[in-house]
Amino acid sequence: MRTLAKSALALLSISLTLAALDKGFKAGAPDQYSHQENEKVLIGSKAFDTEEATSPVFGKKADLNRYGILPVLVVIRNNRSQTLDLNGLEVKLTASGSHSVAPLEPQEVAAIAIPAKEPKMSRSPLPRRAQKNPLSGLEIVEHSFSARMLPAGEQASGFFYFRTRPQAGMRLLINGIFERPSGKEILYFEIPL
Repeated sequence: MRTLAKSALALLSISLTLAALDKGFKAGAPDQYSHQENEKVLIGSKAFDTEEATSPVFGKKADLNRYGILPVLVVIRNNRSQTLDLNGLEVKLTASGSHSVAPLEPQEVAAIAIPAKEPKMSRSPLPRRAQKNPLSGLEIVEHSFSARMLPAGEQASGFFYFRTRPQAGMRLLINGIFERPSGKEILYFEIPL
């Protein structure tokens, strides 16, 4: 009977987790954000630079800005008649008068949150509980931009994570989008944030 109860409880926990994920963040159309269109490819972007903006997406404990990480949403809409190849996609963030910053890999974000500390000696024979990393949640990876191909008429979205603070005059530079099967490169994008 206990095994059945534990199984039912585990199944309920998994169902609630999946239901919570289904209620997750959904990006809007690219033209709802700061956007640019080149050669029938529309790209919108938005910097999530406050706790109020990041909380609904990544959770209340994962305020990325507090750790010096700026999440930037990118939404790409393919209005062309051919598929787009995004395997060579390059995204950089620049601010007026400063150098460009490349995005972090989603897995690198968690490493930034808690700096390495020297182990403390304890008199207790029991091991100490490790400090939970607020940026190690699935949301960071799940919400990252991961599309590699974008069929005609479709839209793809996700976040890029930059190790920087919000600054005036920030722009997102995007290139490396190719049409398939021709291999023609689409003109680069420069979108003000």
